[in-house]
Amino acid sequence: MMEGDSPSITHSDEYRLLETYCQKRKPSTSPRRSLCMYSQEAQTGSEKYGNVAEKLTRIVDSGLLADNGLETDSVNTDVIEKLVELLKKSGDDLNEKIKKDHELVGYLQSTLSYDFFEKLTTAFIKSVVPGFLQSRNKHEEIALTFEVTSRLGALDLHPMNRVMGFGAQYLQKNFTPWVKQHGGWEKAFDDNDEVH
Repeated sequence: MMEGDSPSITHSDEYRLLETYCQKRKPSTSPRRSLCMYSQEAQTGSEKYGNVAEKLTRIVDSGLLADNGLETDSVNTDVIEKLVELLKKSGDDLNEKIKKDHELVGYLQSTLSYDFFEKLTTAFIKSVVPGFLQSRNKHEEIALTFEVTSRLGALDLHPMNRVMGFGAQYLQKNFTPWVKQHGGWEKAFDDNDEVH
Protein backbone atom coordinates (compact mmCIF):
# COMPACT_ATOMS: atom_id res chain seq x y z
CA MET A 1 0.00 0.00 0.00
CA MET A 2 1.39 3.42 -0.99
CA GLU A 3 1.75 6.41 1.26
CA GLY A 4 -1.56 8.34 1.31
CA ASP A 5 -3.54 5.24 0.31
CA SER A 6 -4.54 3.75 3.66
CA PRO A 7 -8.10 2.47 4.15
CA SER A 8 -8.75 5.08 6.85
CA ILE A 9 -7.90 7.82 4.35
CA THR A 10 -9.66 6.37 1.31
CA HIS A 11 -12.89 5.83 3.27
CA SER A 12 -12.82 9.25 4.95
CA ASP A 13 -15.29 12.04 4.27
CA GLU A 14 -12.42 14.18 3.02
CA TYR A 15 -11.34 11.60 0.42
CA ARG A 16 -14.88 11.03 -0.80
CA LEU A 17 -15.50 14.76 -1.03
CA LEU A 18 -12.26 15.08 -3.03
CA GLU A 19 -13.58 12.40 -5.41
CA THR A 20 -16.79 14.35 -5.86
CA TYR A 21 -14.90 17.60 -6.41
CA CYS A 22 -12.65 15.97 -9.03
CA GLN A 23 -15.72 14.70 -10.84
CA LYS A 24 -17.02 18.28 -11.05
CA ARG A 25 -13.62 19.63 -12.15
CA LYS A 26 -12.75 17.06 -14.78
CA PRO A 27 -12.57 18.51 -18.25
CA SER A 28 -15.65 17.52 -20.20
CA THR A 29 -13.87 17.76 -23.55
CA SER A 30 -10.86 15.62 -22.72
CA PRO A 31 -11.12 12.10 -24.15
CA ARG A 32 -7.91 11.09 -22.35
CA ARG A 33 -8.73 9.89 -18.86
CA SER A 34 -10.98 10.75 -15.99
CA LEU A 35 -9.38 12.74 -13.19
CA CYS A 36 -10.78 10.35 -10.63
CA MET A 37 -11.18 6.62 -10.72
CA TYR A 38 -14.79 6.20 -9.72
CA SER A 39 -16.25 3.28 -7.92
CA GLN A 40 -19.85 2.85 -6.84
CA GLU A 41 -18.82 4.33 -3.48
CA ALA A 42 -17.55 7.47 -5.18
CA GLN A 43 -20.83 7.90 -7.03
CA THR A 44 -22.71 7.56 -3.75
CA GLY A 45 -20.32 10.13 -2.27
CA SER A 46 -21.10 12.38 -5.20
CA GLU A 47 -24.75 12.40 -4.21
CA LYS A 48 -23.90 13.03 -0.55
CA TYR A 49 -21.26 15.70 -1.16
CA GLY A 50 -22.39 17.22 -4.45
CA ASN A 51 -23.66 20.42 -2.85
CA VAL A 52 -20.41 21.02 -0.94
CA ALA A 53 -18.29 20.21 -4.00
CA GLU A 54 -20.37 22.64 -6.05
CA LYS A 55 -19.80 25.41 -3.50
CA LEU A 56 -16.05 24.69 -3.43
CA THR A 57 -16.01 24.90 -7.23
CA ARG A 58 -17.79 28.26 -7.16
CA ILE A 59 -15.29 29.62 -4.62
CA VAL A 60 -12.34 28.69 -6.84
CA ASP A 61 -14.06 29.94 -9.99
CA SER A 62 -14.91 33.31 -8.40
CA GLY A 63 -11.56 34.75 -9.47
CA LEU A 64 -9.64 33.42 -6.52
CA LEU A 65 -6.73 32.32 -8.71
CA ALA A 66 -6.07 35.68 -10.37
CA ASP A 67 -2.32 36.04 -10.70
CA ASN A 68 -1.22 38.29 -7.87
CA GLY A 69 2.40 37.24 -7.58
CA LEU A 70 3.97 34.73 -5.27
CA GLU A 71 5.25 35.65 -1.86
CA THR A 72 8.28 33.60 -1.00
CA ASP A 73 9.13 32.35 2.42
CA SER A 74 11.30 29.63 3.91
CA VAL A 75 8.84 26.88 2.91
CA ASN A 76 9.22 27.60 -0.81
CA THR A 77 11.92 26.13 -3.00
CA ASP A 78 12.48 26.86 -6.67
CA VAL A 79 10.55 23.72 -7.61
CA ILE A 80 7.63 24.56 -5.33
CA GLU A 81 7.50 28.15 -6.60
CA LYS A 82 7.54 26.94 -10.20
CA LEU A 83 4.78 24.40 -9.51
CA VAL A 84 2.65 26.94 -7.65
CA GLU A 85 2.82 29.30 -10.61
CA LEU A 86 2.00 26.52 -13.07
CA LEU A 87 -0.90 25.29 -10.93
CA LYS A 88 -2.31 28.81 -10.56
CA LYS A 89 -2.30 29.38 -14.30
CA SER A 90 -3.21 25.87 -15.34
CA GLY A 91 -5.73 25.06 -17.94
CA ASP A 92 -6.30 21.98 -19.99
CA ASP A 93 -2.64 21.97 -21.03
CA LEU A 94 -1.10 21.86 -17.53
CA ASN A 95 -0.01 18.26 -18.07
CA GLU A 96 1.74 19.20 -21.32
CA LYS A 97 3.49 22.25 -19.80
CA ILE A 98 4.85 20.20 -16.93
CA LYS A 99 5.91 17.29 -19.17
CA LYS A 100 7.98 19.69 -21.30
CA ASP A 101 10.08 20.52 -18.26
CA HIS A 102 12.05 17.28 -17.91
CA GLU A 103 13.81 18.41 -14.73
CA LEU A 104 10.47 19.17 -13.07
CA VAL A 105 8.95 15.86 -14.22
CA GLY A 106 11.91 13.93 -12.84
CA TYR A 107 11.69 15.76 -9.56
CA LEU A 108 7.95 15.16 -9.24
CA GLN A 109 8.21 11.48 -10.12
CA SER A 110 10.96 10.85 -7.61
CA THR A 111 9.92 13.04 -4.69
CA LEU A 112 6.13 13.23 -4.49
CA SER A 113 5.53 12.48 -0.84
CA TYR A 114 3.10 13.83 1.70
CA ASP A 115 5.74 16.29 2.97
CA PHE A 116 6.24 17.67 -0.54
CA PHE A 117 2.48 17.81 -1.12
CA GLU A 118 2.05 19.67 2.18
CA LYS A 119 4.71 22.27 1.32
CA LEU A 120 3.31 22.75 -2.17
CA THR A 121 -0.29 23.10 -0.99
CA THR A 122 0.66 25.50 1.81
CA ALA A 123 2.68 27.63 -0.64
CA PHE A 124 -0.22 27.54 -3.12
CA ILE A 125 -2.68 28.76 -0.48
CA LYS A 126 -0.29 31.45 0.78
CA SER A 127 0.21 32.70 -2.77
CA VAL A 128 -3.54 33.27 -3.18
CA VAL A 129 -4.84 34.12 0.31
CA PRO A 130 -2.72 36.73 2.12
CA GLY A 131 -1.44 35.59 5.50
CA PHE A 132 -3.34 38.24 7.43
CA LEU A 133 -6.63 36.95 5.95
CA GLN A 134 -6.00 33.23 6.32
CA SER A 135 -7.68 32.88 9.70
CA ARG A 136 -10.85 34.49 8.27
CA ASN A 137 -10.99 32.75 4.89
CA LYS A 138 -11.21 29.06 5.75
CA HIS A 139 -13.68 28.44 2.91
CA GLU A 140 -11.14 29.77 0.41
CA GLU A 141 -8.24 27.84 1.92
CA ILE A 142 -10.26 24.62 1.84
CA ALA A 143 -11.39 25.26 -1.75
CA LEU A 144 -7.78 25.86 -2.79
CA THR A 145 -6.72 22.58 -1.16
CA PHE A 146 -9.35 20.79 -3.24
CA GLU A 147 -8.22 22.59 -6.38
CA VAL A 148 -4.50 21.88 -5.98
CA THR A 149 -5.28 18.23 -5.26
CA SER A 150 -7.46 18.04 -8.36
CA ARG A 151 -4.83 19.68 -10.56
CA LEU A 152 -1.99 17.51 -9.27
CA GLY A 153 -4.14 14.43 -9.63
CA ALA A 154 -4.77 15.28 -13.28
CA LEU A 155 -1.07 14.90 -14.05
CA ASP A 156 -0.08 11.53 -15.44
CA LEU A 157 2.85 11.24 -13.01
CA HIS A 158 1.33 9.33 -10.08
CA PRO A 159 -1.77 7.29 -9.35
CA MET A 160 -4.72 9.57 -8.66
CA ASN A 161 -5.58 7.79 -5.41
CA ARG A 162 -2.12 8.62 -4.02
CA VAL A 163 -2.53 12.34 -4.66
CA MET A 164 -6.09 12.25 -3.31
CA GLY A 165 -4.85 10.47 -0.21
CA PHE A 166 -2.37 13.29 0.34
CA GLY A 167 -5.17 15.82 -0.16
CA ALA A 168 -7.38 14.03 2.35
CA GLN A 169 -4.52 13.92 4.88
CA TYR A 170 -3.87 17.63 4.41
CA LEU A 171 -7.55 18.44 4.89
CA GLN A 172 -7.73 16.27 8.02
CA LYS A 173 -4.63 17.85 9.51
CA ASN A 174 -5.44 21.48 8.69
CA PHE A 175 -9.20 21.88 8.29
CA THR A 176 -11.20 18.97 9.70
CA PRO A 177 -11.21 20.39 13.26
CA TRP A 178 -12.60 23.68 11.88
CA VAL A 179 -15.18 21.80 9.76
CA LYS A 180 -16.29 19.78 12.81
CA GLN A 181 -16.62 22.98 14.87
CA HIS A 182 -18.98 24.27 12.20
CA GLY A 183 -21.19 21.17 12.14
CA GLY A 184 -19.57 19.07 9.41
CA TRP A 185 -18.91 19.58 5.72
CA GLU A 186 -22.46 20.37 4.68
CA LYS A 187 -23.15 22.84 7.49
CA ALA A 188 -19.72 24.49 7.27
CA PHE A 189 -20.55 25.37 3.66
CA ASP A 190 -24.27 26.04 4.20
CA ASP A 191 -24.13 29.78 3.74
CA ASN A 192 -21.15 30.81 1.66
CA ASP A 193 -22.22 34.45 1.65
CA GLU A 194 -21.31 35.03 5.28
CA VAL A 195 -17.83 36.09 6.41
CA HIS A 196 -15.49 33.15 6.09
